[in-house]
Amino acid sequence: MPVTVRTTKSFVPTSYRYKTRRQEEDEGTYHKFSQYVPSRLLIKLGKVVVIVVMLCVAVLIGHAGSSVLKGFAKISLDTETSSNSNQVERPLRYAIKRRDQKVERLNSDRISKIRKECTGSEKSEPKVLTSYQKKNLYSRIFVDHKHKFAYCSVPKAACTKWKQILLKSSEVPLYEDEDIEKIFPHWDHQFKRLSDLDTIKALRVLDQYYTFTFVRDPLVRLVSAWRDKFQHHSKENRSDYVNFHQQYGRKIMKKFRKSFTKEELDRGFPITFTEYIDYITSFSNVEDMNEHWIPATTICRPCHVTYNFVGKFENQKEESEYLINKLHLHNYVPENFFKEVGNSSREEAKVLLRSISEEKKRILVKFYRDDAAIFGYDLNEFLGL
Repeated sequence: MPVTVRTTKSFVPTSYRYKTRRQEEDEGTYHKFSQYVPSRLLIKLGKVVVIVVMLCVAVLIGHAGSSVLKGFAKISLDTETSSNSNQVERPLRYAIKRRDQKVERLNSDRISKIRKECTGSEKSEPKVLTSYQKKNLYSRIFVDHKHKFAYCSVPKAACTKWKQILLKSSEVPLYEDEDIEKIFPHWDHQFKRLSDLDTIKALRVLDQYYTFTFVRDPLVRLVSAWRDKFQHHSKENRSDYVNFHQQYGRKIMKKFRKSFTKEELDRGFPITFTEYIDYITSFSNVEDMNEHWIPATTICRPCHVTYNFVGKFENQKEESEYLINKLHLHNYVPENFFKEVGNSSREEAKVLLRSISEEKKRILVKFYRDDAAIFGYDLNEFLGL
């Protein structure tokens, strides 16, 4: 009886089993080398390829991760820097806000006082300005049409600084590239004035532009004008001072000095404080005075022009910086352009003014009474009446 050997299909897994050539031909996958390449080797090669690809991906991810980490580090650093910057800026913004609130409060009180005094019966200001008075007023108001503000200039009350700013902010070609502190701003033909406009346009400027002025204690201003014009030897030979000495110094010497040499008269300088006060108190009408000692109320007419802001020379740094911020003039004005005002000028004024006669003191009170009342100054502090 023949022995029947029972065989299994194979103990080799199907995936490792060879296919016959005919099977591969039937499937269209036949290759002359395929029968020589074991399936197990192909699988190993596939695994190696997968591992290599994964390693490459890991490297790429590593580089990307490093960039991401660097990005996060930069963001963190920027955030920290920004945080530190904010820690500095926050108190600064708060200080500026506090300053602005303080200045606005002071200005509001001043404007209210001006309105009250201007409606009173004791002021000497006229109810209606003559054409001559209006012309003089408009000639003292300088206009910046680009930034839409108008400034009434009172000599010896921070006017040099504000005129320098005006020449820069108005972009006068002559001063475009010049250092603001080196500009000589007293050649007035360079400015645009309210008097250059017809009546309708001038009134429109006063109504629509931001109007302001700076004032000063009238008696300290009076002494400052004497010190500047008739005592400063460093400015003696400057052309504008030479003209001033010839026009006013000679006149004062002739009228109030008992004797003088030809050389003194030719120079018209210096003038003593007693001679200066004798000259000032000789006027019968303040409107005939020079702009350096004429009352500020006569120059800027606060009872006829409604100013948005009336600053004080005594607080010029804080109040000028407020205006620079409000009028967007930062690009034209360097930091610390305005300085703090000390008390030396006030103390000097007290000593000088208390030495003059009672009669002269009463005349000064009459001349500067409106300035004191309207702007809130005390004449008795200096005159001791």
